[in-house]
Amino acid sequence: MSKSELVKERMAISRKRTIINFILVIIIGIGSGIFLGSWYSYAILSNPIDYSQFSEEALRDDLNDIFKNVLNIKNPTEADKQNWVSTAKSKGVTPKNLTIAENFLLAEYNLQQASTFSAIGTGRVNTMGTNQSIYSAKYFDGNTYMFESISKGIINVANCIVMDKGSNTVTSIKGKNITETSADWNGSKTIMTTIECKETNGNTPDVVVPYIISSKTVLDGGSIVEEVVEGKKYYVCSFALDPIKSVLNYIKQVKQTSGLSDYPSFDNIAVTMKLDENWNLVEFNTNENYRVSYMGLKPKCNGTLNINFIINEPVTLPEY
Repeated sequence: MSKSELVKERMAISRKRTIINFILVIIIGIGSGIFLGSWYSYAILSNPIDYSQFSEEALRDDLNDIFKNVLNIKNPTEADKQNWVSTAKSKGVTPKNLTIAENFLLAEYNLQQASTFSAIGTGRVNTMGTNQSIYSAKYFDGNTYMFESISKGIINVANCIVMDKGSNTVTSIKGKNITETSADWNGSKTIMTTIECKETNGNTPDVVVPYIISSKTVLDGGSIVEEVVEGKKYYVCSFALDPIKSVLNYIKQVKQTSGLSDYPSFDNIAVTMKLDENWNLVEFNTNENYRVSYMGLKPKCNGTLNINFIINEPVTLPEY
């Protein structure tokens, strides 16, 4: 065989191998589905996201801008801030008149000013054909903030963080005797600063929701629908969040509470937020599609969480 014929034969073999490998990838993706298909697609092809290029401060909106631009209060006093709902109503402003980001910021402010609140969430994560139950409970009894996060299924993880109002330290507790909606918080405790807590857990326990929700992270195409239930008026806001900018802090929480080896990467996040006519949060429901690092693979996950809020009613913290 001549040298040119040998070269041609090797090129033909190389092309044949390339075609075979391509077919195998397709077969893996179709035949093995989420497990092997996602390993090839995400472990081999995807690039890690560089979250360090974003600043949380730059992504947040300023509440004073809403007071100034929407309510025409240029230099709001404490009294102005306390009575802003009455001011808004006197000017004919309702959640329908505002953007989704503005509504969230005002609802978040309302919750931060509440004397007490609880936010109880239940949901599931589906991955590789299995279901992981999710339980999330956030409390404020007037003096102390507490956040319970419990995940039960293939991996059982329970974490709790507690912080007194105005404190710069947080107590972190690992749960024992884990069920789908409870854990014992009488185990060993770790004291950390609020800065350390944000680095490990993404947020301190006084933060309303783990996402950054602002005009910079809410994607176009959302809707606000007015509902009347038993004579009470509600506003349902449906929207999508930027899957990178909005999770700057949340990725740390997911890694910590799920026992992952690395940060997840999100494909999309859909939110349905329900407010009453006084901008009080009633419900906050999410549907997420993301990928996690697990045993060298990056399988696709779908997670749902439905949170119900109760504001200004007595709250008893779980024992810890």
